[in-house]
This record gives sequence, C-alpha cells and structure tokens, in this order.
Amino acid sequence: MKIKDIAKTRCILTFGYGNRKDYDAFLEYLQKFDVECVVDVRMVPRAWSRKWYGDKIKIFCELNNIEYISKTALGNTSGKENWIPINQEEANKALHEIAQIAQTGNVLLLCAEINPNRCHRKEVADCLGNLVSMPVKHLE
Repeated sequence: MKIKDIAKTRCILTFGYGNRKDYDAFLEYLQKFDVECVVDVRMVPRAWSRKWYGDKIKIFCELNNIEYISKTALGNTSGKENWIPINQEEANKALHEIAQIAQTGNVLLLCAEINPNRCHRKEVADCLGNLVSMPVKHLE
C-alpha cells in the first residue's frame, strides 16, 4: 500500500520524535494523515527536551485541533523494543479505550525512539491494529 493510499485509509500510525528540536515533521504527518488523536505511549511522558514533555505536546495538539492522550499504562518496562507493560490488565484496558477512538479516526502512537524496530510502540501498534483490524504504518 502506498503512502498516498494509506493517507486516505483509516489506520494506526506510529511516530518517534528522536532528537528532533521542533515539531515540523510531527505536524507534517499529523496533517498528511488527518490524525485526530495522538496517544503518548511513554511510561513517563518526559524527554531530554521540554518540548517533548506530554504537557507541551498536549498544548501543541490542541492548537492544531488534535486530541492528545497520555496512556502511561502502554509504557514499557523492558528498556528495549520488546513490550513489557507495567500492568497487563491496565494495558489491555488502555488498548480497548484507544481502539474505540481508532474506530472514528486516525490515531498516532507517539514515543521517543525514532526507529520503530527498536521501540515498544511497534508491539503496541500491532496489538491495537489486530484489535480493530486496521493496518499499521510506522512513520519514523
């Protein structure tokens, strides 16, 4: 499936901000894929740069008419790409809550690691994609 086609199709998206100093690429993807909700899947929504703290991202999203939700239950305790949630029951509850949102519009899962193959968000996205029978697209 081409990016152009995915942009028109509802899907689960993922994005890692890495060491970016601004929101340019983030905003470009939010607009290109008509993202309606950003779900922060970090166990602790903080970063090396205050710009990527959850409260700052929330303000940025609200200014762009996008909902921001922090789901710390979808965070990772392994410190690696394999996802080990803090509490599996809470993680399942959070996945079901996000699945309901994904039924109405594109959802983007946000984490720090720029490479999805080295980030737990890949497993989280796969679980969510299976739950709602939607394709997953890793943007960065």
